[in-house]
Amino acid sequence: MHVGIIPDGNRRYADQNSIDERQAYRESKETVKKVSRSLRDRVEDLSEITIYILSEDNLKRPEEELDTLFSLLRDEISELKNFFDEHDFSANWASTRPEALPDDVRDQLEDIDQEFDNGEVTVNMLVSYSGRQDIVKASRNLCGGKEISSENLSDSLEVDSEVDLVIRTGKGPRRECLSGFPIWNSSYAEYYHVDKNFPELEPQDVKDALEHFRSLRRCRGE
Repeated sequence: MHVGIIPDGNRRYADQNSIDERQAYRESKETVKKVSRSLRDRVEDLSEITIYILSEDNLKRPEEELDTLFSLLRDEISELKNFFDEHDFSANWASTRPEALPDDVRDQLEDIDQEFDNGEVTVNMLVSYSGRQDIVKASRNLCGGKEISSENLSDSLEVDSEVDLVIRTGKGPRRECLSGFPIWNSSYAEYYHVDKNFPELEPQDVKDALEHFRSLRRCRGE
């Protein structure tokens, strides 16, 4: 099973709790760990988790906010090494515009990608990523001579497997969109919205999402 996470609401969480965005993103990092552990514990056939960390559109934010995001990324990547090692996760950094990241952040992502590649569950980290651009890049790759087919295009994507369930967070306003998440891969995914900002997400919310997914699949006879 492949589960996607769109962690919306970090800035709203900061505003609503009168804390700075840096603290909100720190709490978000801990939520990523908590959600990943919960999925690992609850899904026997879990193969992949895809987490949207930074989109190409996010890179259009003010320079001061980007500096904060990049600084947090540096710290988070270092901490994730221990997390991946402890829980036997593989890491896959997926990016459609890697050149937009600072060199040292890019180097850190490449290092963690290479160091953790034998885990039972793969965590796809979408950093400087756009679902549309992923399809554009994959299409260009096919122009090199491969037959144009759904299978070959899928193989050329940054994330090449089908997503079964997409969990999106976000409260006030509640948004129901993919926001550039892997579009091709999510064509037949079930979609579940949690009416909370991402740092507030709890294991019970993950359990509810999985029960929703399983009830829909049972209705479809799968």
